[in-house]
Amino acid sequence: MIVFIKGILRRAFAKPLLAYRGAQAKSRLLSGAPILATFLEPNGFRFRFRTSGSASGGAFASGEFIRKDRRLEFHFRGTLGLVRYHIGRYSASHESYMKELGAFPRCQYPGFKNEPLDPFVRLAHDLRFAGDFLSGDGRMLLRASEIERAFLKERNRSDLRGYAGDKRALGLIRHAFHEKAYREVADLAQTLVYPDDQTPSQRRIIEIARTRTKP
Repeated sequence: MIVFIKGILRRAFAKPLLAYRGAQAKSRLLSGAPILATFLEPNGFRFRFRTSGSASGGAFASGEFIRKDRRLEFHFRGTLGLVRYHIGRYSASHESYMKELGAFPRCQYPGFKNEPLDPFVRLAHDLRFAGDFLSGDGRMLLRASEIERAFLKERNRSDLRGYAGDKRALGLIRHAFHEKAYREVADLAQTLVYPDDQTPSQRRIIEIARTRTKP
């Protein structure tokens, strides 16, 4: 009965609590936006709040500064998180863009969070390097976008290759284990690209094989 009552109370308070946390994230984002506006508004950008709420990852809020086809997108989830620059269909993360500008060693964002608004102050500091985006032709941002896109495409291809290789290796491991070829199981386990992504039964098979091949 006590467990049942606790469950009812937990469900009753869940929605108000999530709503409160979402509102808190929105409040933090709206408090930080004016700090960024000191650099963006003189260049014709205007702030627009986008959304807020709570999900499995916690409370969140997002907003953006816009000027025609240019956008600075930013998200708040416990702290200022994703920051992305857009020109039309091209976009790049803060890190990718600052690296392309050659400014990354002098950047302060994200840094360490001492106060809730510190990340906004640090991002505002870095915006002084973003003249290419704020008032220039955006050429460096377009280049950063292409480089980032090529990198992510290659990483995804590599991940897929690793996944396909692991799937085949795990099939061979299962077959070798059934044949009691424990040394082969142990050797195949060494070839796994993502050894932490195994099921408990797959881990157990490998553990047993390694135990039985010990001298």
